[in-house]
Amino acid sequence: MSEAGGITTRTAIAFLLATWPRRVLASLLLLVPVVVAAAGGFRQADPPPRGVEPEVVTDTGAYLVVPRYYFVSDQVDAYGLDDGERWVGAVVQITNQGTEPISVTFSDETFELPASVPNDGSVNPHEALRLDTARPVGEAQPGLTYEVALLWGTTGMQDPPPELTFTMNRTAWTEWSIEAGYSTWRSTGDSYDVPLPLGDAPASILEDEEEE
Repeated sequence: MSEAGGITTRTAIAFLLATWPRRVLASLLLLVPVVVAAAGGFRQADPPPRGVEPEVVTDTGAYLVVPRYYFVSDQVDAYGLDDGERWVGAVVQITNQGTEPISVTFSDETFELPASVPNDGSVNPHEALRLDTARPVGEAQPGLTYEVALLWGTTGMQDPPPELTFTMNRTAWTEWSIEAGYSTWRSTGDSYDVPLPLGDAPASILEDEEEE
């Protein structure tokens, strides 16, 4: 091997020895984001619920809501209560602040009971009764305000606690991915927790006592 060739070889080996740790380190640094992403480290964390107080106006997107109190009763005049069940209800004031009617018990994801309350697995209320007429709200009309009792059937709540944490999800007017051109209010993942005090079921929605 010529002197020039020897110098060239020594130079190349020296260069590799001087640079390979840096290359390995750089490769490891490049792999870190891949490993973290694969493990779910870059997933956006669910925003924590924000606490609100009863009787405070809260903007949930679909509605302006004033949460008032909750109750438990098997005397509410609403269809759909099975044997052994009772209603757990939340009394709220809602104002539809959108431009379209909202089906309170179908196309809306605003209101949720805590997971500790056994029900039929439905997120939406089974029924929403107007307190002034004792009739179902059906669709909340744009710009109108309603005092309502939201109802879920439950096999629990024999001994209701003095306070129940109720969830109000923030919603957004969202187009359905499976049906273009059709939109409903869908939860954004942000929510409010409100500690509702226990109260009596509104007299206006109770069944009439049978005359003997």
